[in-house]
Amino acid sequence: MDEEWIVTPPFDFRQMLRRPMSRPSKVTVIDPDTPSYTRVIRLRTRAVPVTVMGKEGTAGDPTLRLEMPDGLSSGERVEVRERVGRIFSTDMPVQGFYSHMRRYSEWSGLIERLHGLRPIQDADLFESVIKVIIGQQLNVEFAATLVERLVDFGGETVEWNSRLLPVFPSVERVAGWSYDDLRTLSFSQRKAEYVIDFARAVIDARIDLEGLRDMSDGEIAEVLMSLRGIGRWTVECFLLFGMGRRDLMPAADIGVQNAVQKLYGMERRPKEEEIRQIAEPWAPWRSYATYYLWQSLIPVS
Repeated sequence: MDEEWIVTPPFDFRQMLRRPMSRPSKVTVIDPDTPSYTRVIRLRTRAVPVTVMGKEGTAGDPTLRLEMPDGLSSGERVEVRERVGRIFSTDMPVQGFYSHMRRYSEWSGLIERLHGLRPIQDADLFESVIKVIIGQQLNVEFAATLVERLVDFGGETVEWNSRLLPVFPSVERVAGWSYDDLRTLSFSQRKAEYVIDFARAVIDARIDLEGLRDMSDGEIAEVLMSLRGIGRWTVECFLLFGMGRRDLMPAADIGVQNAVQKLYGMERRPKEEEIRQIAEPWAPWRSYATYYLWQSLIPVS
């Protein structure tokens, strides 16, 4: 079953796929030539494979095509469309961001070069939290390896277009594992506890993930930081990648620091407090500025 989706411009689908392509994931399949993005989305009812394809056109006249299985209910189709919209930030007020950031001469060239870029969000709130917990105090490569091992251990696949797509483990599956299960995958004892305990908190209704969408950033931080193993960095990354909140600045991130150094022609890499001072005038668009800074470091092939 196919659906066409005309997205409010500017929206550069090819540009957006560059970041996930630079960090390959077992649960996503990206074809830069089509271009297309394929993965399994876990709906309220079941896990459903979806392919999102960009049609010929420009960032100023964007159309997406959604491919999904036949036999979905009308409610499931609506949920797929809603989830895809969140993943690709189709409701992002990008023109407001551009108007604000064009006040600063350093940003004019970057906005022109990345015109139409929108953040790609995590497909699922549970998946987002787990990936951020895994990434705590680890280098990017090893954190990605642990996520891949988690997916393999879950062992769930869905057939789609003659291939088996791995599925990120469900909260029920993760909650049923033991700490030793994750230790065998090279998780530390504490990281194993944090991952499984978080899943059990969701199962026990101590955390209502979807309910977080109606909370402020501060309220979300208060709820999540009440759990062992979740601190400020974890919450900020979740707000960025899972919730799509618009005004966060992960100033301690080395990538952000490198990008600011490059953009502003600084002789040395700025430190966290310097980044916060530089970024203060970017409010209330600091999250979007962060994505543009990260994207600016990806080599153009």
